[in-house]
Amino acid sequence: MNIERIQLKGQLAEAKSKYKHLDTEAAGLILLIRSLLNPFEDDTTKLDIEKALVQFQRLQTIVLELRILKDKIQKLEEYFGE
Repeated sequence: MNIERIQLKGQLAEAKSKYKHLDTEAAGLILLIRSLLNPFEDDTTKLDIEKALVQFQRLQTIVLELRILKDKIQKLEEYFGE
């Protein structure tokens, strides 16, 4: 097996690992945002919008990164015929 192929296999494994990590973080952020934006709160002035906004911005960053990783993984898997 040539060096380039080994490097690409390593990149694929790293991309999959990072994808799983970010996907887990995104799921946690979604739960956190839902708890911060409690729909059962009668007084909307008590909602912690600032915290929710920060978490939502992080979620947006993660989703963009996940899309890039998904595309990279797909291309590498096609290259290897997986």
